[in-house]
Amino acid sequence: MKWMEIIALRSLVKANRHLVDELLGQLLQQRQSGLTATIRIYHHPTVHTDLSIHIHWKTEPLNPSGSPLGQQLAYALKGLGLLSHSIWVEAAALE
Repeated sequence: MKWMEIIALRSLVKANRHLVDELLGQLLQQRQSGLTATIRIYHHPTVHTDLSIHIHWKTEPLNPSGSPLGQQLAYALKGLGLLSHSIWVEAAALE
């Protein structure tokens, strides 16, 4: 089953970008140490404090709250601004 977690952050100040970059660096280290998910990071083209992290999985969803990685990341980012953490299961693929 394909599913993904979306963690969207609207930070209150641009200065938080340094902390977000540190967290993303930690994600990269986890990815290099055998993490099986694909991680994609997006930013809004005009709102520089908006960030969206997409974690793509090809496993059965562990629980409706997301993966331990997604929960850990959401917890670390929640103090930086408005945060949304959602789970999406693929219904169809159009290619």
